[in-house]
Amino acid sequence: MLRLAVWTVCAAALLLCGCGKQKPDRAAFQLLTGEFVYSSLALYPVSATAAGYHNHNGMALDAALDDYSAGGIARQRQHYLDWKKRLAGLDRTALDADAKADLELMDAQVDAGLLELDVIQSYRHNPTVYVELAGNAIFTPYSVEYAPEAERWGHIISRLKAIRALLEAGKANLADSNAVWTKVAIEENEGNLALVEKEFPAKVPAQLKVEYDGAARQAAAAMRSFNEHLGGLKDAGAESWRLGAQKYAAKFKTVAGAGMTPERLLADAEADLLRVRKEMFMASVPLHVKYYPSHKDRVDLNLIVGETLAKVAQKHATREAYFEEAEKSLAETREFLLSHEDALVKNPPRDNLRLIPTPEFMRGVYGVGGFSPAPALQPELGAFYWLTPIPEGWTKERAESKLREYNDYGLRLLTIHEAIPGHYVQFEYASTIEPKERRVLRGVFGNGPYIEGWAVYATEAMLDAGYMQNDPELRLTFGKQLLRAISNTILDIKLHTQNMTDDEAMKLMLERTFQEKEEAVAKLQRAKLSSCQLPTYFAGYRAWKDLRKAAQAKPGFQAGEFHSRALQAGALPLGALRSVLGL
Repeated sequence: MLRLAVWTVCAAALLLCGCGKQKPDRAAFQLLTGEFVYSSLALYPVSATAAGYHNHNGMALDAALDDYSAGGIARQRQHYLDWKKRLAGLDRTALDADAKADLELMDAQVDAGLLELDVIQSYRHNPTVYVELAGNAIFTPYSVEYAPEAERWGHIISRLKAIRALLEAGKANLADSNAVWTKVAIEENEGNLALVEKEFPAKVPAQLKVEYDGAARQAAAAMRSFNEHLGGLKDAGAESWRLGAQKYAAKFKTVAGAGMTPERLLADAEADLLRVRKEMFMASVPLHVKYYPSHKDRVDLNLIVGETLAKVAQKHATREAYFEEAEKSLAETREFLLSHEDALVKNPPRDNLRLIPTPEFMRGVYGVGGFSPAPALQPELGAFYWLTPIPEGWTKERAESKLREYNDYGLRLLTIHEAIPGHYVQFEYASTIEPKERRVLRGVFGNGPYIEGWAVYATEAMLDAGYMQNDPELRLTFGKQLLRAISNTILDIKLHTQNMTDDEAMKLMLERTFQEKEEAVAKLQRAKLSSCQLPTYFAGYRAWKDLRKAAQAKPGFQAGEFHSRALQAGALPLGALRSVLGL
């Protein structure tokens, strides 16, 4: 608390002295970074808890919720306006490569915050903002052991008591919505209710049970009232989820960083779609001859690749064994990494990763799975590989569609991407960054293409290192995953900027990139719930490949050493990372 107050004074003095651009030394820039990071987290207590930041100038963040009242939104806007002015007052030529990279991240965060508050305004149109915030607010203290159990349950209770005010603010703010956002918000809110009324009650410490029950009743009533309110919310129109070309370009810049436009990335994706399809055709031919010897006269690309993938997809777990197979794949990938560190990267020293079901309130976006890292300020705590279970109510046909998509090979590739050596290893390396202000900046406000691009690139690196003895069926399945990353880009950009129809989107996924119907339906919904995130996989993968080429041009290149250096830098814009690595 005292330390932050001192930083505020020092950083303010840094930018108020003199009339020209300020030339901060390394210590002064660190102070400034610390103030930016911690003052930003203080505005969003739910994110602060996830980052391991628990108190700010006497405020217990773990017991609070983000403030979406009119005053709270005004404070958010003023925060970003103040920082925009302050960061503009720095002499960037006086900064080293690391500081310039940090400043680029801070600029992006400020620009994204103002764009959201003043232009996109999800808080006025998208009810999932409030539902997912409420879910994360209570799930994080439940799942992350940052304090003794009774203390964390006290935080859950305090946040349950605050949920009514949050959802009332949501009612006041929401001018309208659309059918997709409203439907998902109601479904995810049912997940919150299940957490509060079914999951939590048996686990609350006895001494807190009475207080919990009272807070839970109040919160559950507010959640049900919110769902009822959503049912009567003004319909903004079936197309209102589209961001539009102008807003999309502005948001894309804050996500992707300098040097890339949606138009350029779309052109690259469409060219790579053709290239990867041809590569998959060549990989499929020998397998197709083996599987279908009577079909040797067939030369149609879609037919041969589709039939081969269909045969591969038959090797999958049962619905009941789905999680067990994911656990096996996690152990397998960890063991492979340990024996191939020179080609890949040294295994992180901690073993704090757990595979758990995706929280219900996040399944609208995370229909397959995801990753939740350990707090940047408390990296010794748990990290979570989320796997979304197959709902009990699904028909056999729907369940089979998902199991075919995440067959024996697809599930392994998902585990590599989300866990080892994908997101989990990347965030574990990021947790070693010093000073800790830089660690939090790059861990919490890190660059999306770096993060998602690493996971795709690392998957390919695992296969190149001989994972599963260069199994051709695995390699073909990775080709399909790469096509998915490419189609994600085409889908997101065209849906939000070129009025792509649902039929066109489904045709792209089902016919051009060989996805199962269940996967395609979930992806289309995800594209309507978010924007500019789906292209980060392809954009980042290409940038990581380019970065490696630059590193290979240097004498004495070693893949493991290159990966370690790049991961130890944290999630920087990839152009800035190139400068930091001296490439």
